[in-house]
Amino acid sequence: MDLVDQKLVHRAKRGEESAFAELVDKYKDRIFAYLYRMVGNREDALDLAQETFLRVYSNLHNFKLGKPFRPWLYRIASNLAIDHLRKRRQVLSLDAPVSDDKLLRFELPDKSLGPAEQHEQAELRAYLAQAIADLPPNYRSVILLRHGHDLSYQEISKILQVPVSTVKTRLFRAREALRLKLNKERDLWGAGGE
Repeated sequence: MDLVDQKLVHRAKRGEESAFAELVDKYKDRIFAYLYRMVGNREDALDLAQETFLRVYSNLHNFKLGKPFRPWLYRIASNLAIDHLRKRRQVLSLDAPVSDDKLLRFELPDKSLGPAEQHEQAELRAYLAQAIADLPPNYRSVILLRHGHDLSYQEISKILQVPVSTVKTRLFRAREALRLKLNKERDLWGAGGE
C-alpha cells in the first residue's frame, strides 16, 4: 500500500483540491498510456482518462481508506476502456500510431547497434505494439497492466475483478498469442531477408 497515496486520498476526501490534483498529476500519464494502448486512439484515450479522473473524484467518498488506491484507479480506467471497446465494436485501426516510444514501455535494449540493427529493433517494437493492440481486450489488459505498468497479479485481480488464477491464465494465453504471432513474423522476416 502506497502511504503517499493514502495521505493524498485522505486529504482529497476532506475536500482539499490540491491533494486530488496531486493524485491526478501522479497518475495521469500512466492512465493515459494504459488507455491509449487499450483503445488505440489518442483522442479516445484522452477522453477516457478525463472520464476516469472525473469518476474517481465523484466516487472518492466511496473509497475505503486503508485499501490500495492504484488498483481502484486502474479498475475504473479498465472498465471505461472495455465499455468503450464494446460500444465501438470495431477492430483497432492498423493506421493507429503504435510506435510512440513515450507510450510504449516494451523497449528492447540498445547496445550501440548499427543503423540497420536499430531500424530492425524499431520495426520489432512497432510490430510488438501492434500485436498487443490486436489481442482481445481481456488479454491486452493483463499484458499492459503486468508488463506495461508492473502491477502484481493481486493488483490486476482487483482491477479486473477476476480471480488471480484467471489473471495468470489470461496472461499465459496472451503471451502465447504474442509468441506465436512474433514467431510467424520472424519466419516471414527470415524468409524475406535471405
